[in-house]
Amino acid sequence: MATTKATPPNSKLVHIVFHVPEGLEFVAKNEVNSKLAPKLQEQQQSTITTTIVADPNTGRVHLICSIDLSALVTMIKSIHLLSVRDIVLVASMVVLPEEIFEDREKTCQIIADTATATDFDPYVTSLQYGPTTDENNDNTAATTKTTFRGTFYKEELTHSIKTPELASWIGFGFGTQYPDYKVNLEQFNYEAVGLWTRTANHSLLDLIAVVPQNQHDGGDYEHEKKKMKKNPPILLMVGVTIKTNVVKNRNRQFFGKTSLNPCIAYCLAQVANPSPGQVVLDMCCGTGTIPIEGASCYPDAIWIGSEVHETTLCEKARGNVLHSGVQNTELMLGDGRCLCLRDDSVDIILTDWPWGLREGSFLAIQRLYPRFMKQISRVLRSKGKAYIVTQGHKLLNRVLDYPWCAATWDINEIKPIAIGGHKVSLYILTKKL
Repeated sequence: MATTKATPPNSKLVHIVFHVPEGLEFVAKNEVNSKLAPKLQEQQQSTITTTIVADPNTGRVHLICSIDLSALVTMIKSIHLLSVRDIVLVASMVVLPEEIFEDREKTCQIIADTATATDFDPYVTSLQYGPTTDENNDNTAATTKTTFRGTFYKEELTHSIKTPELASWIGFGFGTQYPDYKVNLEQFNYEAVGLWTRTANHSLLDLIAVVPQNQHDGGDYEHEKKKMKKNPPILLMVGVTIKTNVVKNRNRQFFGKTSLNPCIAYCLAQVANPSPGQVVLDMCCGTGTIPIEGASCYPDAIWIGSEVHETTLCEKARGNVLHSGVQNTELMLGDGRCLCLRDDSVDIILTDWPWGLREGSFLAIQRLYPRFMKQISRVLRSKGKAYIVTQGHKLLNRVLDYPWCAATWDINEIKPIAIGGHKVSLYILTKKL
């Protein structure tokens, strides 16, 4: 079974994959760079080379760094990356040929073989996660043990093989090397990870040397790149997760059915980037994730959350604001169809509108969007920005084409993003008048 080995050209290079909100990779790249660069400068080593690549619309940012593995892991653990949901330290990588990917049995075999052949030792040693205490076991000798689980990310590539089965092969390969470690799917010290992706990002492919190194010196290299652009390779990566201090559900104690992930809310706030003293409105704030994440990052701006459902606002959103401790957030009970705000009183609209999923029908939101647009046209100041997240692309496009709406708004960009597995869009608008 032939596969193309795809390892960094220098064995001293460390490859880390950051999983971030899809479509907002550029925000995460900026955060990783801004928070990691000072740490690297502290090393005072002129030989350190660092490259950060945002792979667009994949939900991944790649870091390739020529630094000591343990030193880099220590740096990553010491910084708080608010746009990142998890971090994978890549230990090995292969190019998965199409003929193998299309064959169920061969796909499982190559995943098992790659995981088994991966040298996890340097990465496990650098992480240094201690054993877990089993409080339910009275046997002193058995109270502490090192545990692990296998995880697999299909990313954007679907396959007939179920994710748990793929994860089991990753766990099999890791467990083969560490027979004394016990499997624990909930309380684990190490998480062995596999992921696959198809990418045509040549800056990334060059860095990880997918094209064999001996082809870089001849004409075959450009030919190989053209082939990869036409038919991007499938990369299979195997590694381990780096645990960080960032809490997955930070700033939240209360949740709703459509509560936004804090990482996404953080990235949206970064895109809006309010100046000190500006007023930012989320007219459908739900449990308050956008105002809270925004207020945490921009303490000199005023963040207002408006919500039509009283229980959601008074119990969940208010509870989350109190839990987070932010001081520059105001909540109000309000209907987006008739906002109780003065004309021209808001600088930025940043909001995630109803998609129709919770309501069970897009008919329920057809009457909302025109009224929403009229209200934000009224309360937003001249030249103000509106950042609107929605899955109702056709509906919002139709509303924006209305003569009264087209006369009021400039469409700067419609950026595809993903939330909860759904393909949605971030509309960036500017008020003309």
